[in-house]
Amino acid sequence: MTKPKTNPRVSESSALVFLEYILLGLCLSVVALRATLTEGPPMRATTLASNLSNNLYSLTVSTFLVLSLVLWVIWSFCGKRFLYRLTGIEIGLCLFCVAAIVAGLAAADERLAITDIAVFLAPPLMALLLVQLLDSQTKIELVLIVIAALGVVSAYRCTEQISENEHLIEFYEQNPQAALMEQQIVPDSLDHFQFEHRLYSKDISGFFTTSNSAGSFALLASFAAVTLFIERYRNRKSDPLGFAWLITCGIGVAIVVLGLVITTSKGAMIALVFAVVAFFIILLFGAGLRTHRKAVLTTCLLSVVVGGCLVVWYGLAHGRLPGGNSMLVRWQYWHASGQMYADHPLTGVGPGNFGHFYTHYKPAAAPESVADPHNFPLSILTQYGPLGLVGFLAMILIPLWRVSASSHVSTPLKAHGTEPDFKKTAIGLAIVISAVLLCIRPIVFPIPPTASPQEKEAGIIIFYIVPVIVFIAGFTLLAAGMRPAKKSHTGISSAALFCAVLGVLLHNLIDFAIFEPGVLTAFWAIIACLVAIGRSRDPGHHVVLKPPVFAKILVAAAAAVTIAIYLIYALVPAARSTAKIRQATQAISVGRLEQAHNLLDKAAKDDSLSAAALSMNGRLYLHPYGLTPNKDRSLLLKAEKCFKAAVERNHAAFKNFERLTEVYSSLADISTEQEKTDWLNKALESALAALERYPGCGRLHFNLAQVAEKLGKTDIAIRQYEQAVEIEDEYRAQFRQMYPEREKIVSRLGQEKYDFAIRRAKELSTRFDI
Repeated sequence: MTKPKTNPRVSESSALVFLEYILLGLCLSVVALRATLTEGPPMRATTLASNLSNNLYSLTVSTFLVLSLVLWVIWSFCGKRFLYRLTGIEIGLCLFCVAAIVAGLAAADERLAITDIAVFLAPPLMALLLVQLLDSQTKIELVLIVIAALGVVSAYRCTEQISENEHLIEFYEQNPQAALMEQQIVPDSLDHFQFEHRLYSKDISGFFTTSNSAGSFALLASFAAVTLFIERYRNRKSDPLGFAWLITCGIGVAIVVLGLVITTSKGAMIALVFAVVAFFIILLFGAGLRTHRKAVLTTCLLSVVVGGCLVVWYGLAHGRLPGGNSMLVRWQYWHASGQMYADHPLTGVGPGNFGHFYTHYKPAAAPESVADPHNFPLSILTQYGPLGLVGFLAMILIPLWRVSASSHVSTPLKAHGTEPDFKKTAIGLAIVISAVLLCIRPIVFPIPPTASPQEKEAGIIIFYIVPVIVFIAGFTLLAAGMRPAKKSHTGISSAALFCAVLGVLLHNLIDFAIFEPGVLTAFWAIIACLVAIGRSRDPGHHVVLKPPVFAKILVAAAAAVTIAIYLIYALVPAARSTAKIRQATQAISVGRLEQAHNLLDKAAKDDSLSAAALSMNGRLYLHPYGLTPNKDRSLLLKAEKCFKAAVERNHAAFKNFERLTEVYSSLADISTEQEKTDWLNKALESALAALERYPGCGRLHFNLAQVAEKLGKTDIAIRQYEQAVEIEDEYRAQFRQMYPEREKIVSRLGQEKYDFAIRRAKELSTRFDI
């Protein structure tokens, strides 16, 4: 007789069960924090203290996720029996980790690479942990309820932004100078135009950086809510108040979907339509699709390849993609990314380093530089290399492939140990998450100290308390009346979540939302639920071990070493350096420049991989030099030292070379004739280095022309002035194409420099007959 399968999780110790509930609460608290705090991708410029703080926050939150998985592994492995539920993510994760290490070693900005790897890997590691924790339908539903409730909070924030945008427009129109001064923007500049463009576009981004990111998150939350609604509908007859609970859940669904609509993200709306159509196709033809799933997969892959080829053909033939301005600039991003990958085919340019290298390939006419190509395969390919892309796709597609083999018929629920009490567990999680939001959000997003007492009171209510109240309300709407069902319609749930994942992937073929930690964490939480649902129908895919003592010691030691390496190389240097940079910023604000210099020197020593503190210190030395009538040579020499050290730590960024050019030019102005020539030659060398990294920048060509002219290199000066004008003309032509309704062209080079370059090139050509 065959021995019946038993569920090995029944024998778990009460301590491990308690730990797993704590870890589940921690993971869901992280999802909630990231969905209610604006947390941009790590690849944004690290020259600003605010971005450094954002990266440190992202790194800290990611550390909690990594440590949670390590703690679970150690605790479980050191017990009587170790059970690990296979997820399908593992193979791709291993490939991606190898690619990340190789690409990280090849990165120009190693600090940014390490941060990007840690932040990017933490959510899939969380998904591995969640699959181990989600051993019951109750826990799976609670994860979906939390994500859907956060969708309600996001919808509330989006509606709040509608009125905020109107007030901002009113304030700007009443006093434009004050509004620009508040944003530190020069009037009539390109920054001024871009500020106006963003203002009048009324972007609804919720708690995210863009409306597209808010739309991606709302898409995930919508399908999480729909999944709950379907389960509630199918089991409505099991409860006398089933219809009433169905209505409350339906209200929650409507609010989340409304939030998606409010974002007005075209990409998210198209992805939603695609996901809904795919969902109905699976429901109607699921059996046939499963039977011929290999043929379906082959057809889909061929469609992707053919579609990609058509996109490339159209883009190369027309210099753009069909659609509005957004598709014009996206083709410029993608074309430049293709050139970037061609120059770095094995490792890419390094995690998080896209922005440093993009300027080398950016078209001269393109109005802006970006830190991501707005296409997730291209982004990973250019930064992690082909192995990284294969690994990332494998992490997602292997679980989806396994889920696609499952039936979506209703099945009696299988007992997986003792089903936890839904009401008690839900109330406990809601309290924990609310407490975390109330405690952590004020620390990360503090009210300005200059606010009046009345403003602080209003800020506490609006910024901190109301979002928690809305979360609790959304949680209650979606969870009210929920109880273990007699039948599990897990196949339908799987189909809904499956389509949510496909929708987000489709949307991020033209956006970078998936790289925002808030979206990425929710995305992997949905995949974890998808995998856990599949495991609940077929619990046989697990590894059970009874490790000997020496194996437990070995695993514990390996985990300790891993944590130590992570802390030493990823978290501690970044934390210490960022803390000192913050202190330096505060010292600068009150005029304590010497103290700021000392702090920045210490920050540079604390993090030997980052150029941020050195670059900031160099700029701080340059600033007073330009303001004082008595030119202090030592300030320039100290600035030179800082910028040269910054270049050694990050040789790909053009900014430090541009600033070195400014330093050397200033030194030439206050030096003797012999020294002047030496300094100008150095200025010429650094200007050429900056131009090599950003050949499409008219400002750099203009600067190089002026240095060359001082050195008597007239032919170089003329050529550089002409190229500066040519680049500005190309930019203006695209500006007219993108904004034909505007009568006045906003100059990127600056009208004064543009006119001077035209005039000077003619004068030099006439004088030297060139």
